[in-house]
Amino acid sequence: MLFYYSLFLLVIATGHRSGGGQLKDILTGKGEPGILFTRLIAGIFFLGICTATIFAKRNLASEIFTPAWCEYQIPVWTLTAAAIITGTLSASREIFPAENSNPSLPLWFPASFILVRTLFLIVYEFFFRGALLFVMIEDLGLITAVIVNLILYVLMHWFDKRERYGSVIIGIILCGASIYYQSAWPAVLIHLSLALSHELFLLINNKSRIKKSWS
Repeated sequence: MLFYYSLFLLVIATGHRSGGGQLKDILTGKGEPGILFTRLIAGIFFLGICTATIFAKRNLASEIFTPAWCEYQIPVWTLTAAAIITGTLSASREIFPAENSNPSLPLWFPASFILVRTLFLIVYEFFFRGALLFVMIEDLGLITAVIVNLILYVLMHWFDKRERYGSVIIGIILCGASIYYQSAWPAVLIHLSLALSHELFLLINNKSRIKKSWS
């Protein structure tokens, strides 16, 4: 498990060193879509292998990975709504014009990004708040499992100074929701709402290379 986790962490570190692998970089003409998609696809592959391996070897309950929409109570939907508001507000501060000299991005980019990003976040939470969290609870106990989960989660965000400390708070909320409902899906819902509200706002509103290609 740690081997594949380390490989993905290496991909993230390499992407940050090379620069230009964030959505906002691409929208402002400073990044490359290939770096972004490489990171997302690598995450789907490596974390997907981790999750499948743990699920098979430890015989985890299938309910952890099965959504139960009717059982999610007001706290989950409140956190989901708060995540959408937070993501949208944070994105509203990142509307920057792209350089006129940059070529337009292809029309397929927005839909492709949202599709791959959604799959990535589902796999990501299946690993962190699904397989990893519940196996460690069995092996190490609740408190230790959450601490280890947070450390591994924060390491994924450590290369972006803006996300380092916020990831601790988000990690605690996601772990708490998953433990309470004994499922990774509340974490998936909250994380998807936070990330996609932010990124959709950027895609729609930025004066970017994509917007030029739509005109």
